[in-house]
Amino acid sequence: MPEIRPATPEDVDAIREVADAAWWDTYPGTLSRDQIETAVDRLYDPGFLREVVSEREDLLFLVAERDGELVGFGSAQQTFADEVELFTLYVHPDHQRAGVGTALLGEVLDAARAQSVDRLRAGVLSGNQQARSFLEGHGFERTETVTTEVGGESQPEDLFERPVE
Repeated sequence: MPEIRPATPEDVDAIREVADAAWWDTYPGTLSRDQIETAVDRLYDPGFLREVVSEREDLLFLVAERDGELVGFGSAQQTFADEVELFTLYVHPDHQRAGVGTALLGEVLDAARAQSVDRLRAGVLSGNQQARSFLEGHGFERTETVTTEVGGESQPEDLFERPVE
C-alpha cells in the first residue's frame, strides 16, 4: 500500500508532474491539446499550488508515495455542513489500478467521517470513463450533469455523491 500524507510545498513539482501525466493519459479525444495544456497550466500552477498547500488549512490536500516517489494526490474540503467535496484525485498512469486511488479516497472518507458529514461529492468530466468507473466502484452515484469550463471551453461534467458511513 502507498504511504498517504499531507502535501507540503516541496511536493508541488511532483504533484504537477502527476497531474500532467494523468491529464495527457485521460483526456486526448475528449479535450483538445490546447484545452489540456491550458487546464494543467491554470490548475497546477506551481505558485498557486504552493499557496494552497501551505496556507489553506480548510483544504485537505494529500499525496500518495510509493518507495519514496509521489505517485498520486487528492484534495477535498467541507463545502457545506453536511458535505465534503472531493476536488481532485489523480494517480500517475504508471501506478493506476494498484490501490493508490483507493487509499487516497479512504483517507478523504476518514476525514469526512471526522467532520460528521453525510455525503461526499465529486465532479468528473463526462468523457472521463475511467474516473466514472472508479467512483461508481466506490459507492458513488451520478446525481446530475452540469456544464463546467475547461481550458476556456464548456464541457459536460457529471456530479456524483455517496454517503459517508
